[in-house]
Amino acid sequence: MIPLFKVDGHQLVSTDGHYSSFVKVTPPDMEGVTFSQKLSLLKKLETNLSSLQNTLKIFSINNELYFNYFGGDSPSGLNAQEAISPLEKFCGKNADEINFYENYLLSNNTYQRVISIKEFPNSIDLLDTTYWPDFVINIRKLSKIEAKNKINFKRRIHYSNLFKDMRDVDSENAYKEAEEILENITRGDKSLFDVEMFLIISAETKDSLDLKTDSFVEYLREIEAEVIVETRGLSYFYTTCLPGVKPSFKRSQLCPSDYLSYLVPFHSDYVHDKGFSLKSRMLKNVNFDLFQKNALNYNLLITGTSGQGKSVIANKILNEELKTGASGVVLDLGNSFYKTTRYNNGTVLSRKFNPMQFRNPKYLKEFILAGMDDALNKKDQGKLYECISRIISDGECKSFSVLLEHLEKDFAGIGFYFSELKEFFEEDFKELNKLTYCDFSNYPESMKAPLIIYLIEYFRNLKGKKIFIFDECWHLLKKNGDYIAECFRTFRKHNASAIAISQNLDDFSETQLGRVIIQNTFWKFLFKQNLSINEFVDEHSIDLLSGVQSEKGNFSEFLLLSETLKKIMRFYPSEIEYEIFTSDKNDNNSLEKYLEETQRYFGFKKSIINYTSLKYPRWEVDSEI
Repeated sequence: MIPLFKVDGHQLVSTDGHYSSFVKVTPPDMEGVTFSQKLSLLKKLETNLSSLQNTLKIFSINNELYFNYFGGDSPSGLNAQEAISPLEKFCGKNADEINFYENYLLSNNTYQRVISIKEFPNSIDLLDTTYWPDFVINIRKLSKIEAKNKINFKRRIHYSNLFKDMRDVDSENAYKEAEEILENITRGDKSLFDVEMFLIISAETKDSLDLKTDSFVEYLREIEAEVIVETRGLSYFYTTCLPGVKPSFKRSQLCPSDYLSYLVPFHSDYVHDKGFSLKSRMLKNVNFDLFQKNALNYNLLITGTSGQGKSVIANKILNEELKTGASGVVLDLGNSFYKTTRYNNGTVLSRKFNPMQFRNPKYLKEFILAGMDDALNKKDQGKLYECISRIISDGECKSFSVLLEHLEKDFAGIGFYFSELKEFFEEDFKELNKLTYCDFSNYPESMKAPLIIYLIEYFRNLKGKKIFIFDECWHLLKKNGDYIAECFRTFRKHNASAIAISQNLDDFSETQLGRVIIQNTFWKFLFKQNLSINEFVDEHSIDLLSGVQSEKGNFSEFLLLSETLKKIMRFYPSEIEYEIFTSDKNDNNSLEKYLEETQRYFGFKKSIINYTSLKYPRWEVDSEI
């Protein structure tokens, strides 16, 4: 029988009359802050715990942190909210159906074992317990008089050992530790607590439970902790772990407040409330929202060495945004996005297009400048803009060749810059598609810069939320820096995002255009690369980046940077995501052979689904991207 009289939302009343409240605490994300900032945050937690007047139970359940306050205490200064159904969070749906055996229990078809800490390790590293199994910490603050009496008793025990003929190093250290704690308690720098800790190890089978128990007990012994695997007292101690049940402290030890703050898993993997799901290093789901409303802009810069997963994560973003109804334009260099386009029924841009489709004089000026070898001075650029505005004002000029003929009057020989490009121009206008793909390799070098300008204008004319991916082509737009800067700055008000991909952030920052793009991309995904400290990346970011490492075929790892975030993230593609997003030559050759034989019968999407199900027999066909 569960010793609770009443459970009302987050409020609990035990059968012996103890009232308590159950709240979920969302700690800060500690991963992206400096070590000194981590210490500062833990000091605030220590201060919060030291202000307690009554018993507190701390639960770490499925990497979520819950506080169970007794006697009217509340989570002042913490990011906390009421958590309903506390028993269900701890026991599962059938809290009354728990069967106890010799040294384990069975709850909701899950095997569990309770381990209590008999002696805490002498030291514990920052945030170590975030990697531990589920656990409960019961704490009760001692008054200053109680604390002094208990520490003095501990001092006296070890003091006599200081004068033995044979030196007792452990006793000497314990005496010094007691002296230090007593001084801190006297000054009010620390508090002393009665603390007991119970670890709940869970597994799907008894054999698996035994293996997990042995492994974790061995780990605890390696860090010099002593444990008790509960047997005769199993049902009793499990019951005292339940939310709302006041602990007995039969397994308690003395614990100073600074050590206690290290026991609390005060870290939360968090980026955004919504968005598509990625993983933290702890393999916890973390949402990323490219169009997060508080972002200064929605632009993203992705940099890193080859083979780290830049195009894979860009494909993931493109695919996820398309599912939300966004439109997309992809300027590809190497067919990295071709499969995603085909899978989403996108349109491949034909080799020919009409620059006059968009009658924006500023765009047409930039299009012409992009195709000229010699840059015009400021005065002539203004003249070019005025001439274009005049020529297109009557709406009659619908051909780029006609526009060039009119411009010859003021800019003699301007048509010669485009003589070799005439084969790429046509009279018809393109339909604006939901997803448009352009293979850059289909065009000569002299056509690439004007083509980018055309596609940017094409993109700007799409309705609703939209995303433009540029794959390593920024060096071609040196003469259009001001225009590109304006586009990046103004995309946000049009609910648009530009994603730029490059090899190295340092190389990118050495050009004026690159610096403009860096300054106007709120989000940055940095894959493994060698960087130096500069105005865009500080020493702490470089230190975090040094540990970033993708595992080919398993996950892509990168450092997410913004003005407010530093977070190492991972993307684990599903089987079908891997087949569609990968640029691996061998994998793509194998897929291509299969598609040659099947897609004429089933189409691209069905064929790649069939291929994935054949290659990965355990893959669930329903889990499409």
